[in-house]
Amino acid sequence: MIRVATTSCVLALAAIGCARSSEPQTAEASRHVRNRFFVREDAAVAKVEPAPHGNLGDSTAYRYFDDVTDARVIFRKRALHKGSGIGMHVLGHDEVYYVVSGRGRLRVDDREVKLGPNTAVFMHAGADVGIWQEGDEELVVIVAYPPAE
Repeated sequence: MIRVATTSCVLALAAIGCARSSEPQTAEASRHVRNRFFVREDAAVAKVEPAPHGNLGDSTAYRYFDDVTDARVIFRKRALHKGSGIGMHVLGHDEVYYVVSGRGRLRVDDREVKLGPNTAVFMHAGADVGIWQEGDEELVVIVAYPPAE
C-alpha cells in the first residue's frame, strides 16, 4: 500500500497534482519557464458526475488545471465508481492512462486487457477506447493528453 501511495504521489508531483492547498492559487514566482506554477488539492477540484462517453454510471472527476488556459498538457484524474465505465470513443489525440488503484478492463480497438494498480497505458490518436471498473474498489485513473488545438 505504501509503495502504491508513493508511486502515485511521485507521478502526481511530476505534474503538480499532489498538493496541500484547498483553494486554487494564482500564479506564483518560480525559477521555471514563464515563472508560473499552480497547485491543486483533490478536495478543491473533485466533482461527482456521470462517467463520460456514454453515461455508464457515476464517477468523480478531478480537473486540476482546466483554468490554466495556456497549458500544453491536460492532466486529470477520474475515479470510476462501482459498476461504471467510460464508454467507447475514438481518441482525437495520443492519451495516457495510469491506474492508481482498483481494477478494471480496457478495450482498445478489438483487444481487451485487465488493468490494475501501477499500470500505464499509451494509446495513439485514432484508437477506439473504453474502460470499465471491476470489483469492489473504485478504479482510479490518471489521464494525460495534449489540449485541443
